[in-house]
Amino acid sequence: AYFRRAVLHDDPYPVRAAYIQCANPMLSYADSRQTCESLTKLDFLAVSELVMTPTAALADVILPAATGFEFDDIGHYGIGHGIILARPKIVEPLPDCRPDMEILNELGKRLTSPSDWFDRYQDFLTAVLAPSGVGWDEFVEKGYLKGPERFRKYREKGFRTPTGKVELRLSQAEKMDLPPLPRYGDSGAVAEVDYPLLLTSAKDPYYLHSSYRWLDRLRQKSPVPFARIHPETAEQYGISDGDAIRIETPASGRTGITQIASVTPDIRPGVVLAAYGWWFPDEEKPDQPDWESANFNILTGTETLGKAFGTPNLRGIFCRISPAAAV
Repeated sequence: AYFRRAVLHDDPYPVRAAYIQCANPMLSYADSRQTCESLTKLDFLAVSELVMTPTAALADVILPAATGFEFDDIGHYGIGHGIILARPKIVEPLPDCRPDMEILNELGKRLTSPSDWFDRYQDFLTAVLAPSGVGWDEFVEKGYLKGPERFRKYREKGFRTPTGKVELRLSQAEKMDLPPLPRYGDSGAVAEVDYPLLLTSAKDPYYLHSSYRWLDRLRQKSPVPFARIHPETAEQYGISDGDAIRIETPASGRTGITQIASVTPDIRPGVVLAAYGWWFPDEEKPDQPDWESANFNILTGTETLGKAFGTPNLRGIFCRISPAAAV
């Protein structure tokens, strides 16, 4: 939300250009129409990508990225689970494709002093491995490195909180001018009357966020965006299993999205569990992928941000549904 505020309103300062990699904000950011407005307002947008995503379709320059099989990498460094994995490349990338690490390394040399960067992107990996005393070849042969297993460290040092304890109640709430416990925000009586259902979402196990929607074999496993509703909810709104339904929220208004109803008793009555991350590549018009018709983030907004983290509300949103043919 703050990036888009800077682009659209020069607050706290103007942003005129952006470089995006490993991301598809047109699908993953709240309020996708605001994201589209922001990206198209930029003077210059560059995107590193494997395929023509909705975000890449807006770029002035698209840098063809190498796939994860085409460059050396280390899996999951920076995550505190104590394990890193060797990911050596399997095949060479196509001549014009580069690993994102290499792109960043070369950009860094041009934007700052070249002495702050590496001669080769692989030197990043050597630097990560250096504390272990293990070289790249030995690491690849072993396959992984694992730190010592330590359990119940809290007994020695406590937890990383001001009190050293598990804080169900925020101990520094007053200092930060925050409520000490999570608080439900008042959405207004009008919203609850006009939008009587509660919207949430879930990621599809066959995809990674918005990625891989272009793979036929995965689309065979999960071909359409399903919105799950309880049989009581379906009966109330005249909806049958497999019907196309319209989902609307106060943020989207009458321009909501269309998904396919999946009627199941596993969902609580009054709740709509919509699919997240859906867009539709167009083989005939690859530069014009459909990012609006079923995109969950058409339904979210950024007008109100959480004070603690500056985040928008992505779940627990008031909504309404109707048969798509009735819209």
